[in-house]
Amino acid sequence: MASQPETGSAERRRFSRRLVNSRVKLTHGTIGSIMAKTRDLSDSGAYIECYPVPKLPVGAHIKMHLLDSSNPQIAFNMKVVRTSHDGVAMVFIDYEFEGQRYSMDVLRKQWAKQYRKKKR
Repeated sequence: MASQPETGSAERRRFSRRLVNSRVKLTHGTIGSIMAKTRDLSDSGAYIECYPVPKLPVGAHIKMHLLDSSNPQIAFNMKVVRTSHDGVAMVFIDYEFEGQRYSMDVLRKQWAKQYRKKKR
């Protein structure tokens, strides 16, 4: 279930979140690789449920693979923005595919193009 904003706090999200339960692999130099799952996903980031929650500081960069996606070999470069008792909130920085690094805008354009083709 998606977390709700705290009472009295303003909603600051620019992108809506979708409840997505997908397996992920997180990789960082201090924690190695761990398996976890997404709780929600948006165009700007993801909340990852994991236990135990890795001890990573806000601002840490971590690599994430969406294992249940159509392209699980894509490595998303993420930045930790918050940790809690049951997981980690991260924002997308960019992604890597076949040795090349791309901006998230490139991926969004590809998804939009594929979506338009499916609608025809």
